[in-house]
Amino acid sequence: MGANILQIEFDNGQMRFMRTHFIDNYVSSWSPSKGKGKRVNFFVAPTWEWLGANARIESDGKVTLFEKDTYTPEELWHNSKSSIDQLSGIN
Repeated sequence: MGANILQIEFDNGQMRFMRTHFIDNYVSSWSPSKGKGKRVNFFVAPTWEWLGANARIESDGKVTLFEKDTYTPEELWHNSKSSIDQLSGIN
């Protein structure tokens, strides 16, 4: 599952970790309340996703992976964790 976790280094030098949108939806699918509309992800194993090696960082700070999965700077900062251990479980 490591391919479904982003390791982000911010301008201030801080290293943080965040689930990709895909794995976050996959993990949320297991929750009775948060899983509504997301359970289609059960048909695709999370290790089958390839985000590609061509991450694009825009001038406004947005990060795009695989030309379609976009993350805002605010989302990257507020939804990321200081330790990879904090990514387990359902948020």
